[in-house]
Amino acid sequence: MASVATGKYELIQVLRFIAALGVVVCHSAFYSKERLAPDTLSYNLGANGVPLFFVISGFVMMIAAQKLQGVDGAWKLFSIRRIVRIAPLYWFATTIKLLTLLGAAGLVLHAQVDWAYIVKSYFFVPAVNVDGEIRPLLAVGWTLLFEMFFYAIFTLSLLVRIDAIRFTAPLLVGLAIASIFKTDSWHTALAFYADPIVLNFLWGMITARLLQRGILMGRNSAIAVVMISLCYLFFPRFPEYGNSITYGIASFLAVYGCASLETSRRLSVSRWLVFLGAASYSIYLFHPLTAPLSPVLFKRVGLIYPLLSVLGSIAIAIGVGAFMYRFVESPLTEMLNRYVKQYFNGSAGVKKQVKGFE
Repeated sequence: MASVATGKYELIQVLRFIAALGVVVCHSAFYSKERLAPDTLSYNLGANGVPLFFVISGFVMMIAAQKLQGVDGAWKLFSIRRIVRIAPLYWFATTIKLLTLLGAAGLVLHAQVDWAYIVKSYFFVPAVNVDGEIRPLLAVGWTLLFEMFFYAIFTLSLLVRIDAIRFTAPLLVGLAIASIFKTDSWHTALAFYADPIVLNFLWGMITARLLQRGILMGRNSAIAVVMISLCYLFFPRFPEYGNSITYGIASFLAVYGCASLETSRRLSVSRWLVFLGAASYSIYLFHPLTAPLSPVLFKRVGLIYPLLSVLGSIAIAIGVGAFMYRFVESPLTEMLNRYVKQYFNGSAGVKKQVKGFE
């Protein structure tokens, strides 16, 4: 059970990259359709990277916080670490989008200068954009609104010292059920969070609990389940069938299968794939700022080749994301984590847990 003990799951990192890649391909096709060739084929299944991300998030939080249960001040450590991990890079990417909007508005679509809306975007508050959608200024940040909401209720479970699943499950299930009755008159935040997609955090938490109790898939079953689940999530088919619930279950099975494989035996995983998985957050955040460059350049030189444009967007997104991870995200996070450790080293109850918590 070494992986459970260390919290290191390299196959989960690979799943992170697959999730980010799916979103990047989905958006790259959209950028080509919008900016170069309207007949570009869509790849809507790439959006299934989001439920996969959320299941992974729920899984990782349970594994990472297992040493913090019942520890005095654990909720402070958890919340600060989550903010340090998510917010600075998001603020940096949002600021780039804002500066581009202010300095070259013609390059930015689906956004306008509205300072109240912009402030809400920085602080993860759901707000309606110029297109009438509940999206922050950096549109892909809508997933972070869900992430920060999940972190908030997970933090509360640590504060009140109630098992995380028992505490969060009623709220997440309640929001999923409430989505059935949603109307246009609902408050923006409630309308946003009342979505079946929140169940994916719960599936991830349940996955971690199964592994912590030693309930694993067999090797052959795990391999088959992972392959079938990933094909269902990302392999094109006509017609496209599935919904938020079925895609969430497929994401749960993919994570559970990978974690079972890695927990039960030592595996050799490509260092490059692990690195790209670690860089998935940077890839995800910065691809909307850079990937549209490909169709813009193709159109400027008069080359209307949608496939090449999409491939160019994917290459730019991965290259820039990897660069940002290596030279911005990683050193910035390490620096901030050092300050967090120094702060919590004065707390005897939490001090012993700081080193192993990520």
